[in-house]
Amino acid sequence: MSRNQRLSLLGLALVVLVVAFVVARSGGGSDSSSDTNNVVVVKNAKPVGGIQHLTYKKGGTIDFTVRSDTADEIHFHGYDIGKDVKAGGSVRFHVPAKIDGRFEVELENRKEQIAEVEVQP
Repeated sequence: MSRNQRLSLLGLALVVLVVAFVVARSGGGSDSSSDTNNVVVVKNAKPVGGIQHLTYKKGGTIDFTVRSDTADEIHFHGYDIGKDVKAGGSVRFHVPAKIDGRFEVELENRKEQIAEVEVQP
């Protein structure tokens, strides 16, 4: 094997290691955790990509942000937290995950569900 071939293989191995590291750090899945701030984007009073499903562990922290081009109250049911968002603004929900279950997050005045928060025991 020539020196150039060995260097090429070494470079390829390095790329594979970097990609594996990045995937491992990102979790590789779509479930959320209390370590990340999930963002729900609302455009024309609808959740971009459909209703977002956010999962947390009881005892951890629920942490998500809603960015909206539509002014409304964002209501986090179950935890009964409402926050007004201005058009083009955002609101953050950062609360202890004390109640397990599944809870809707909606544009309250429009009765439009934008997310579902699941808190697992």
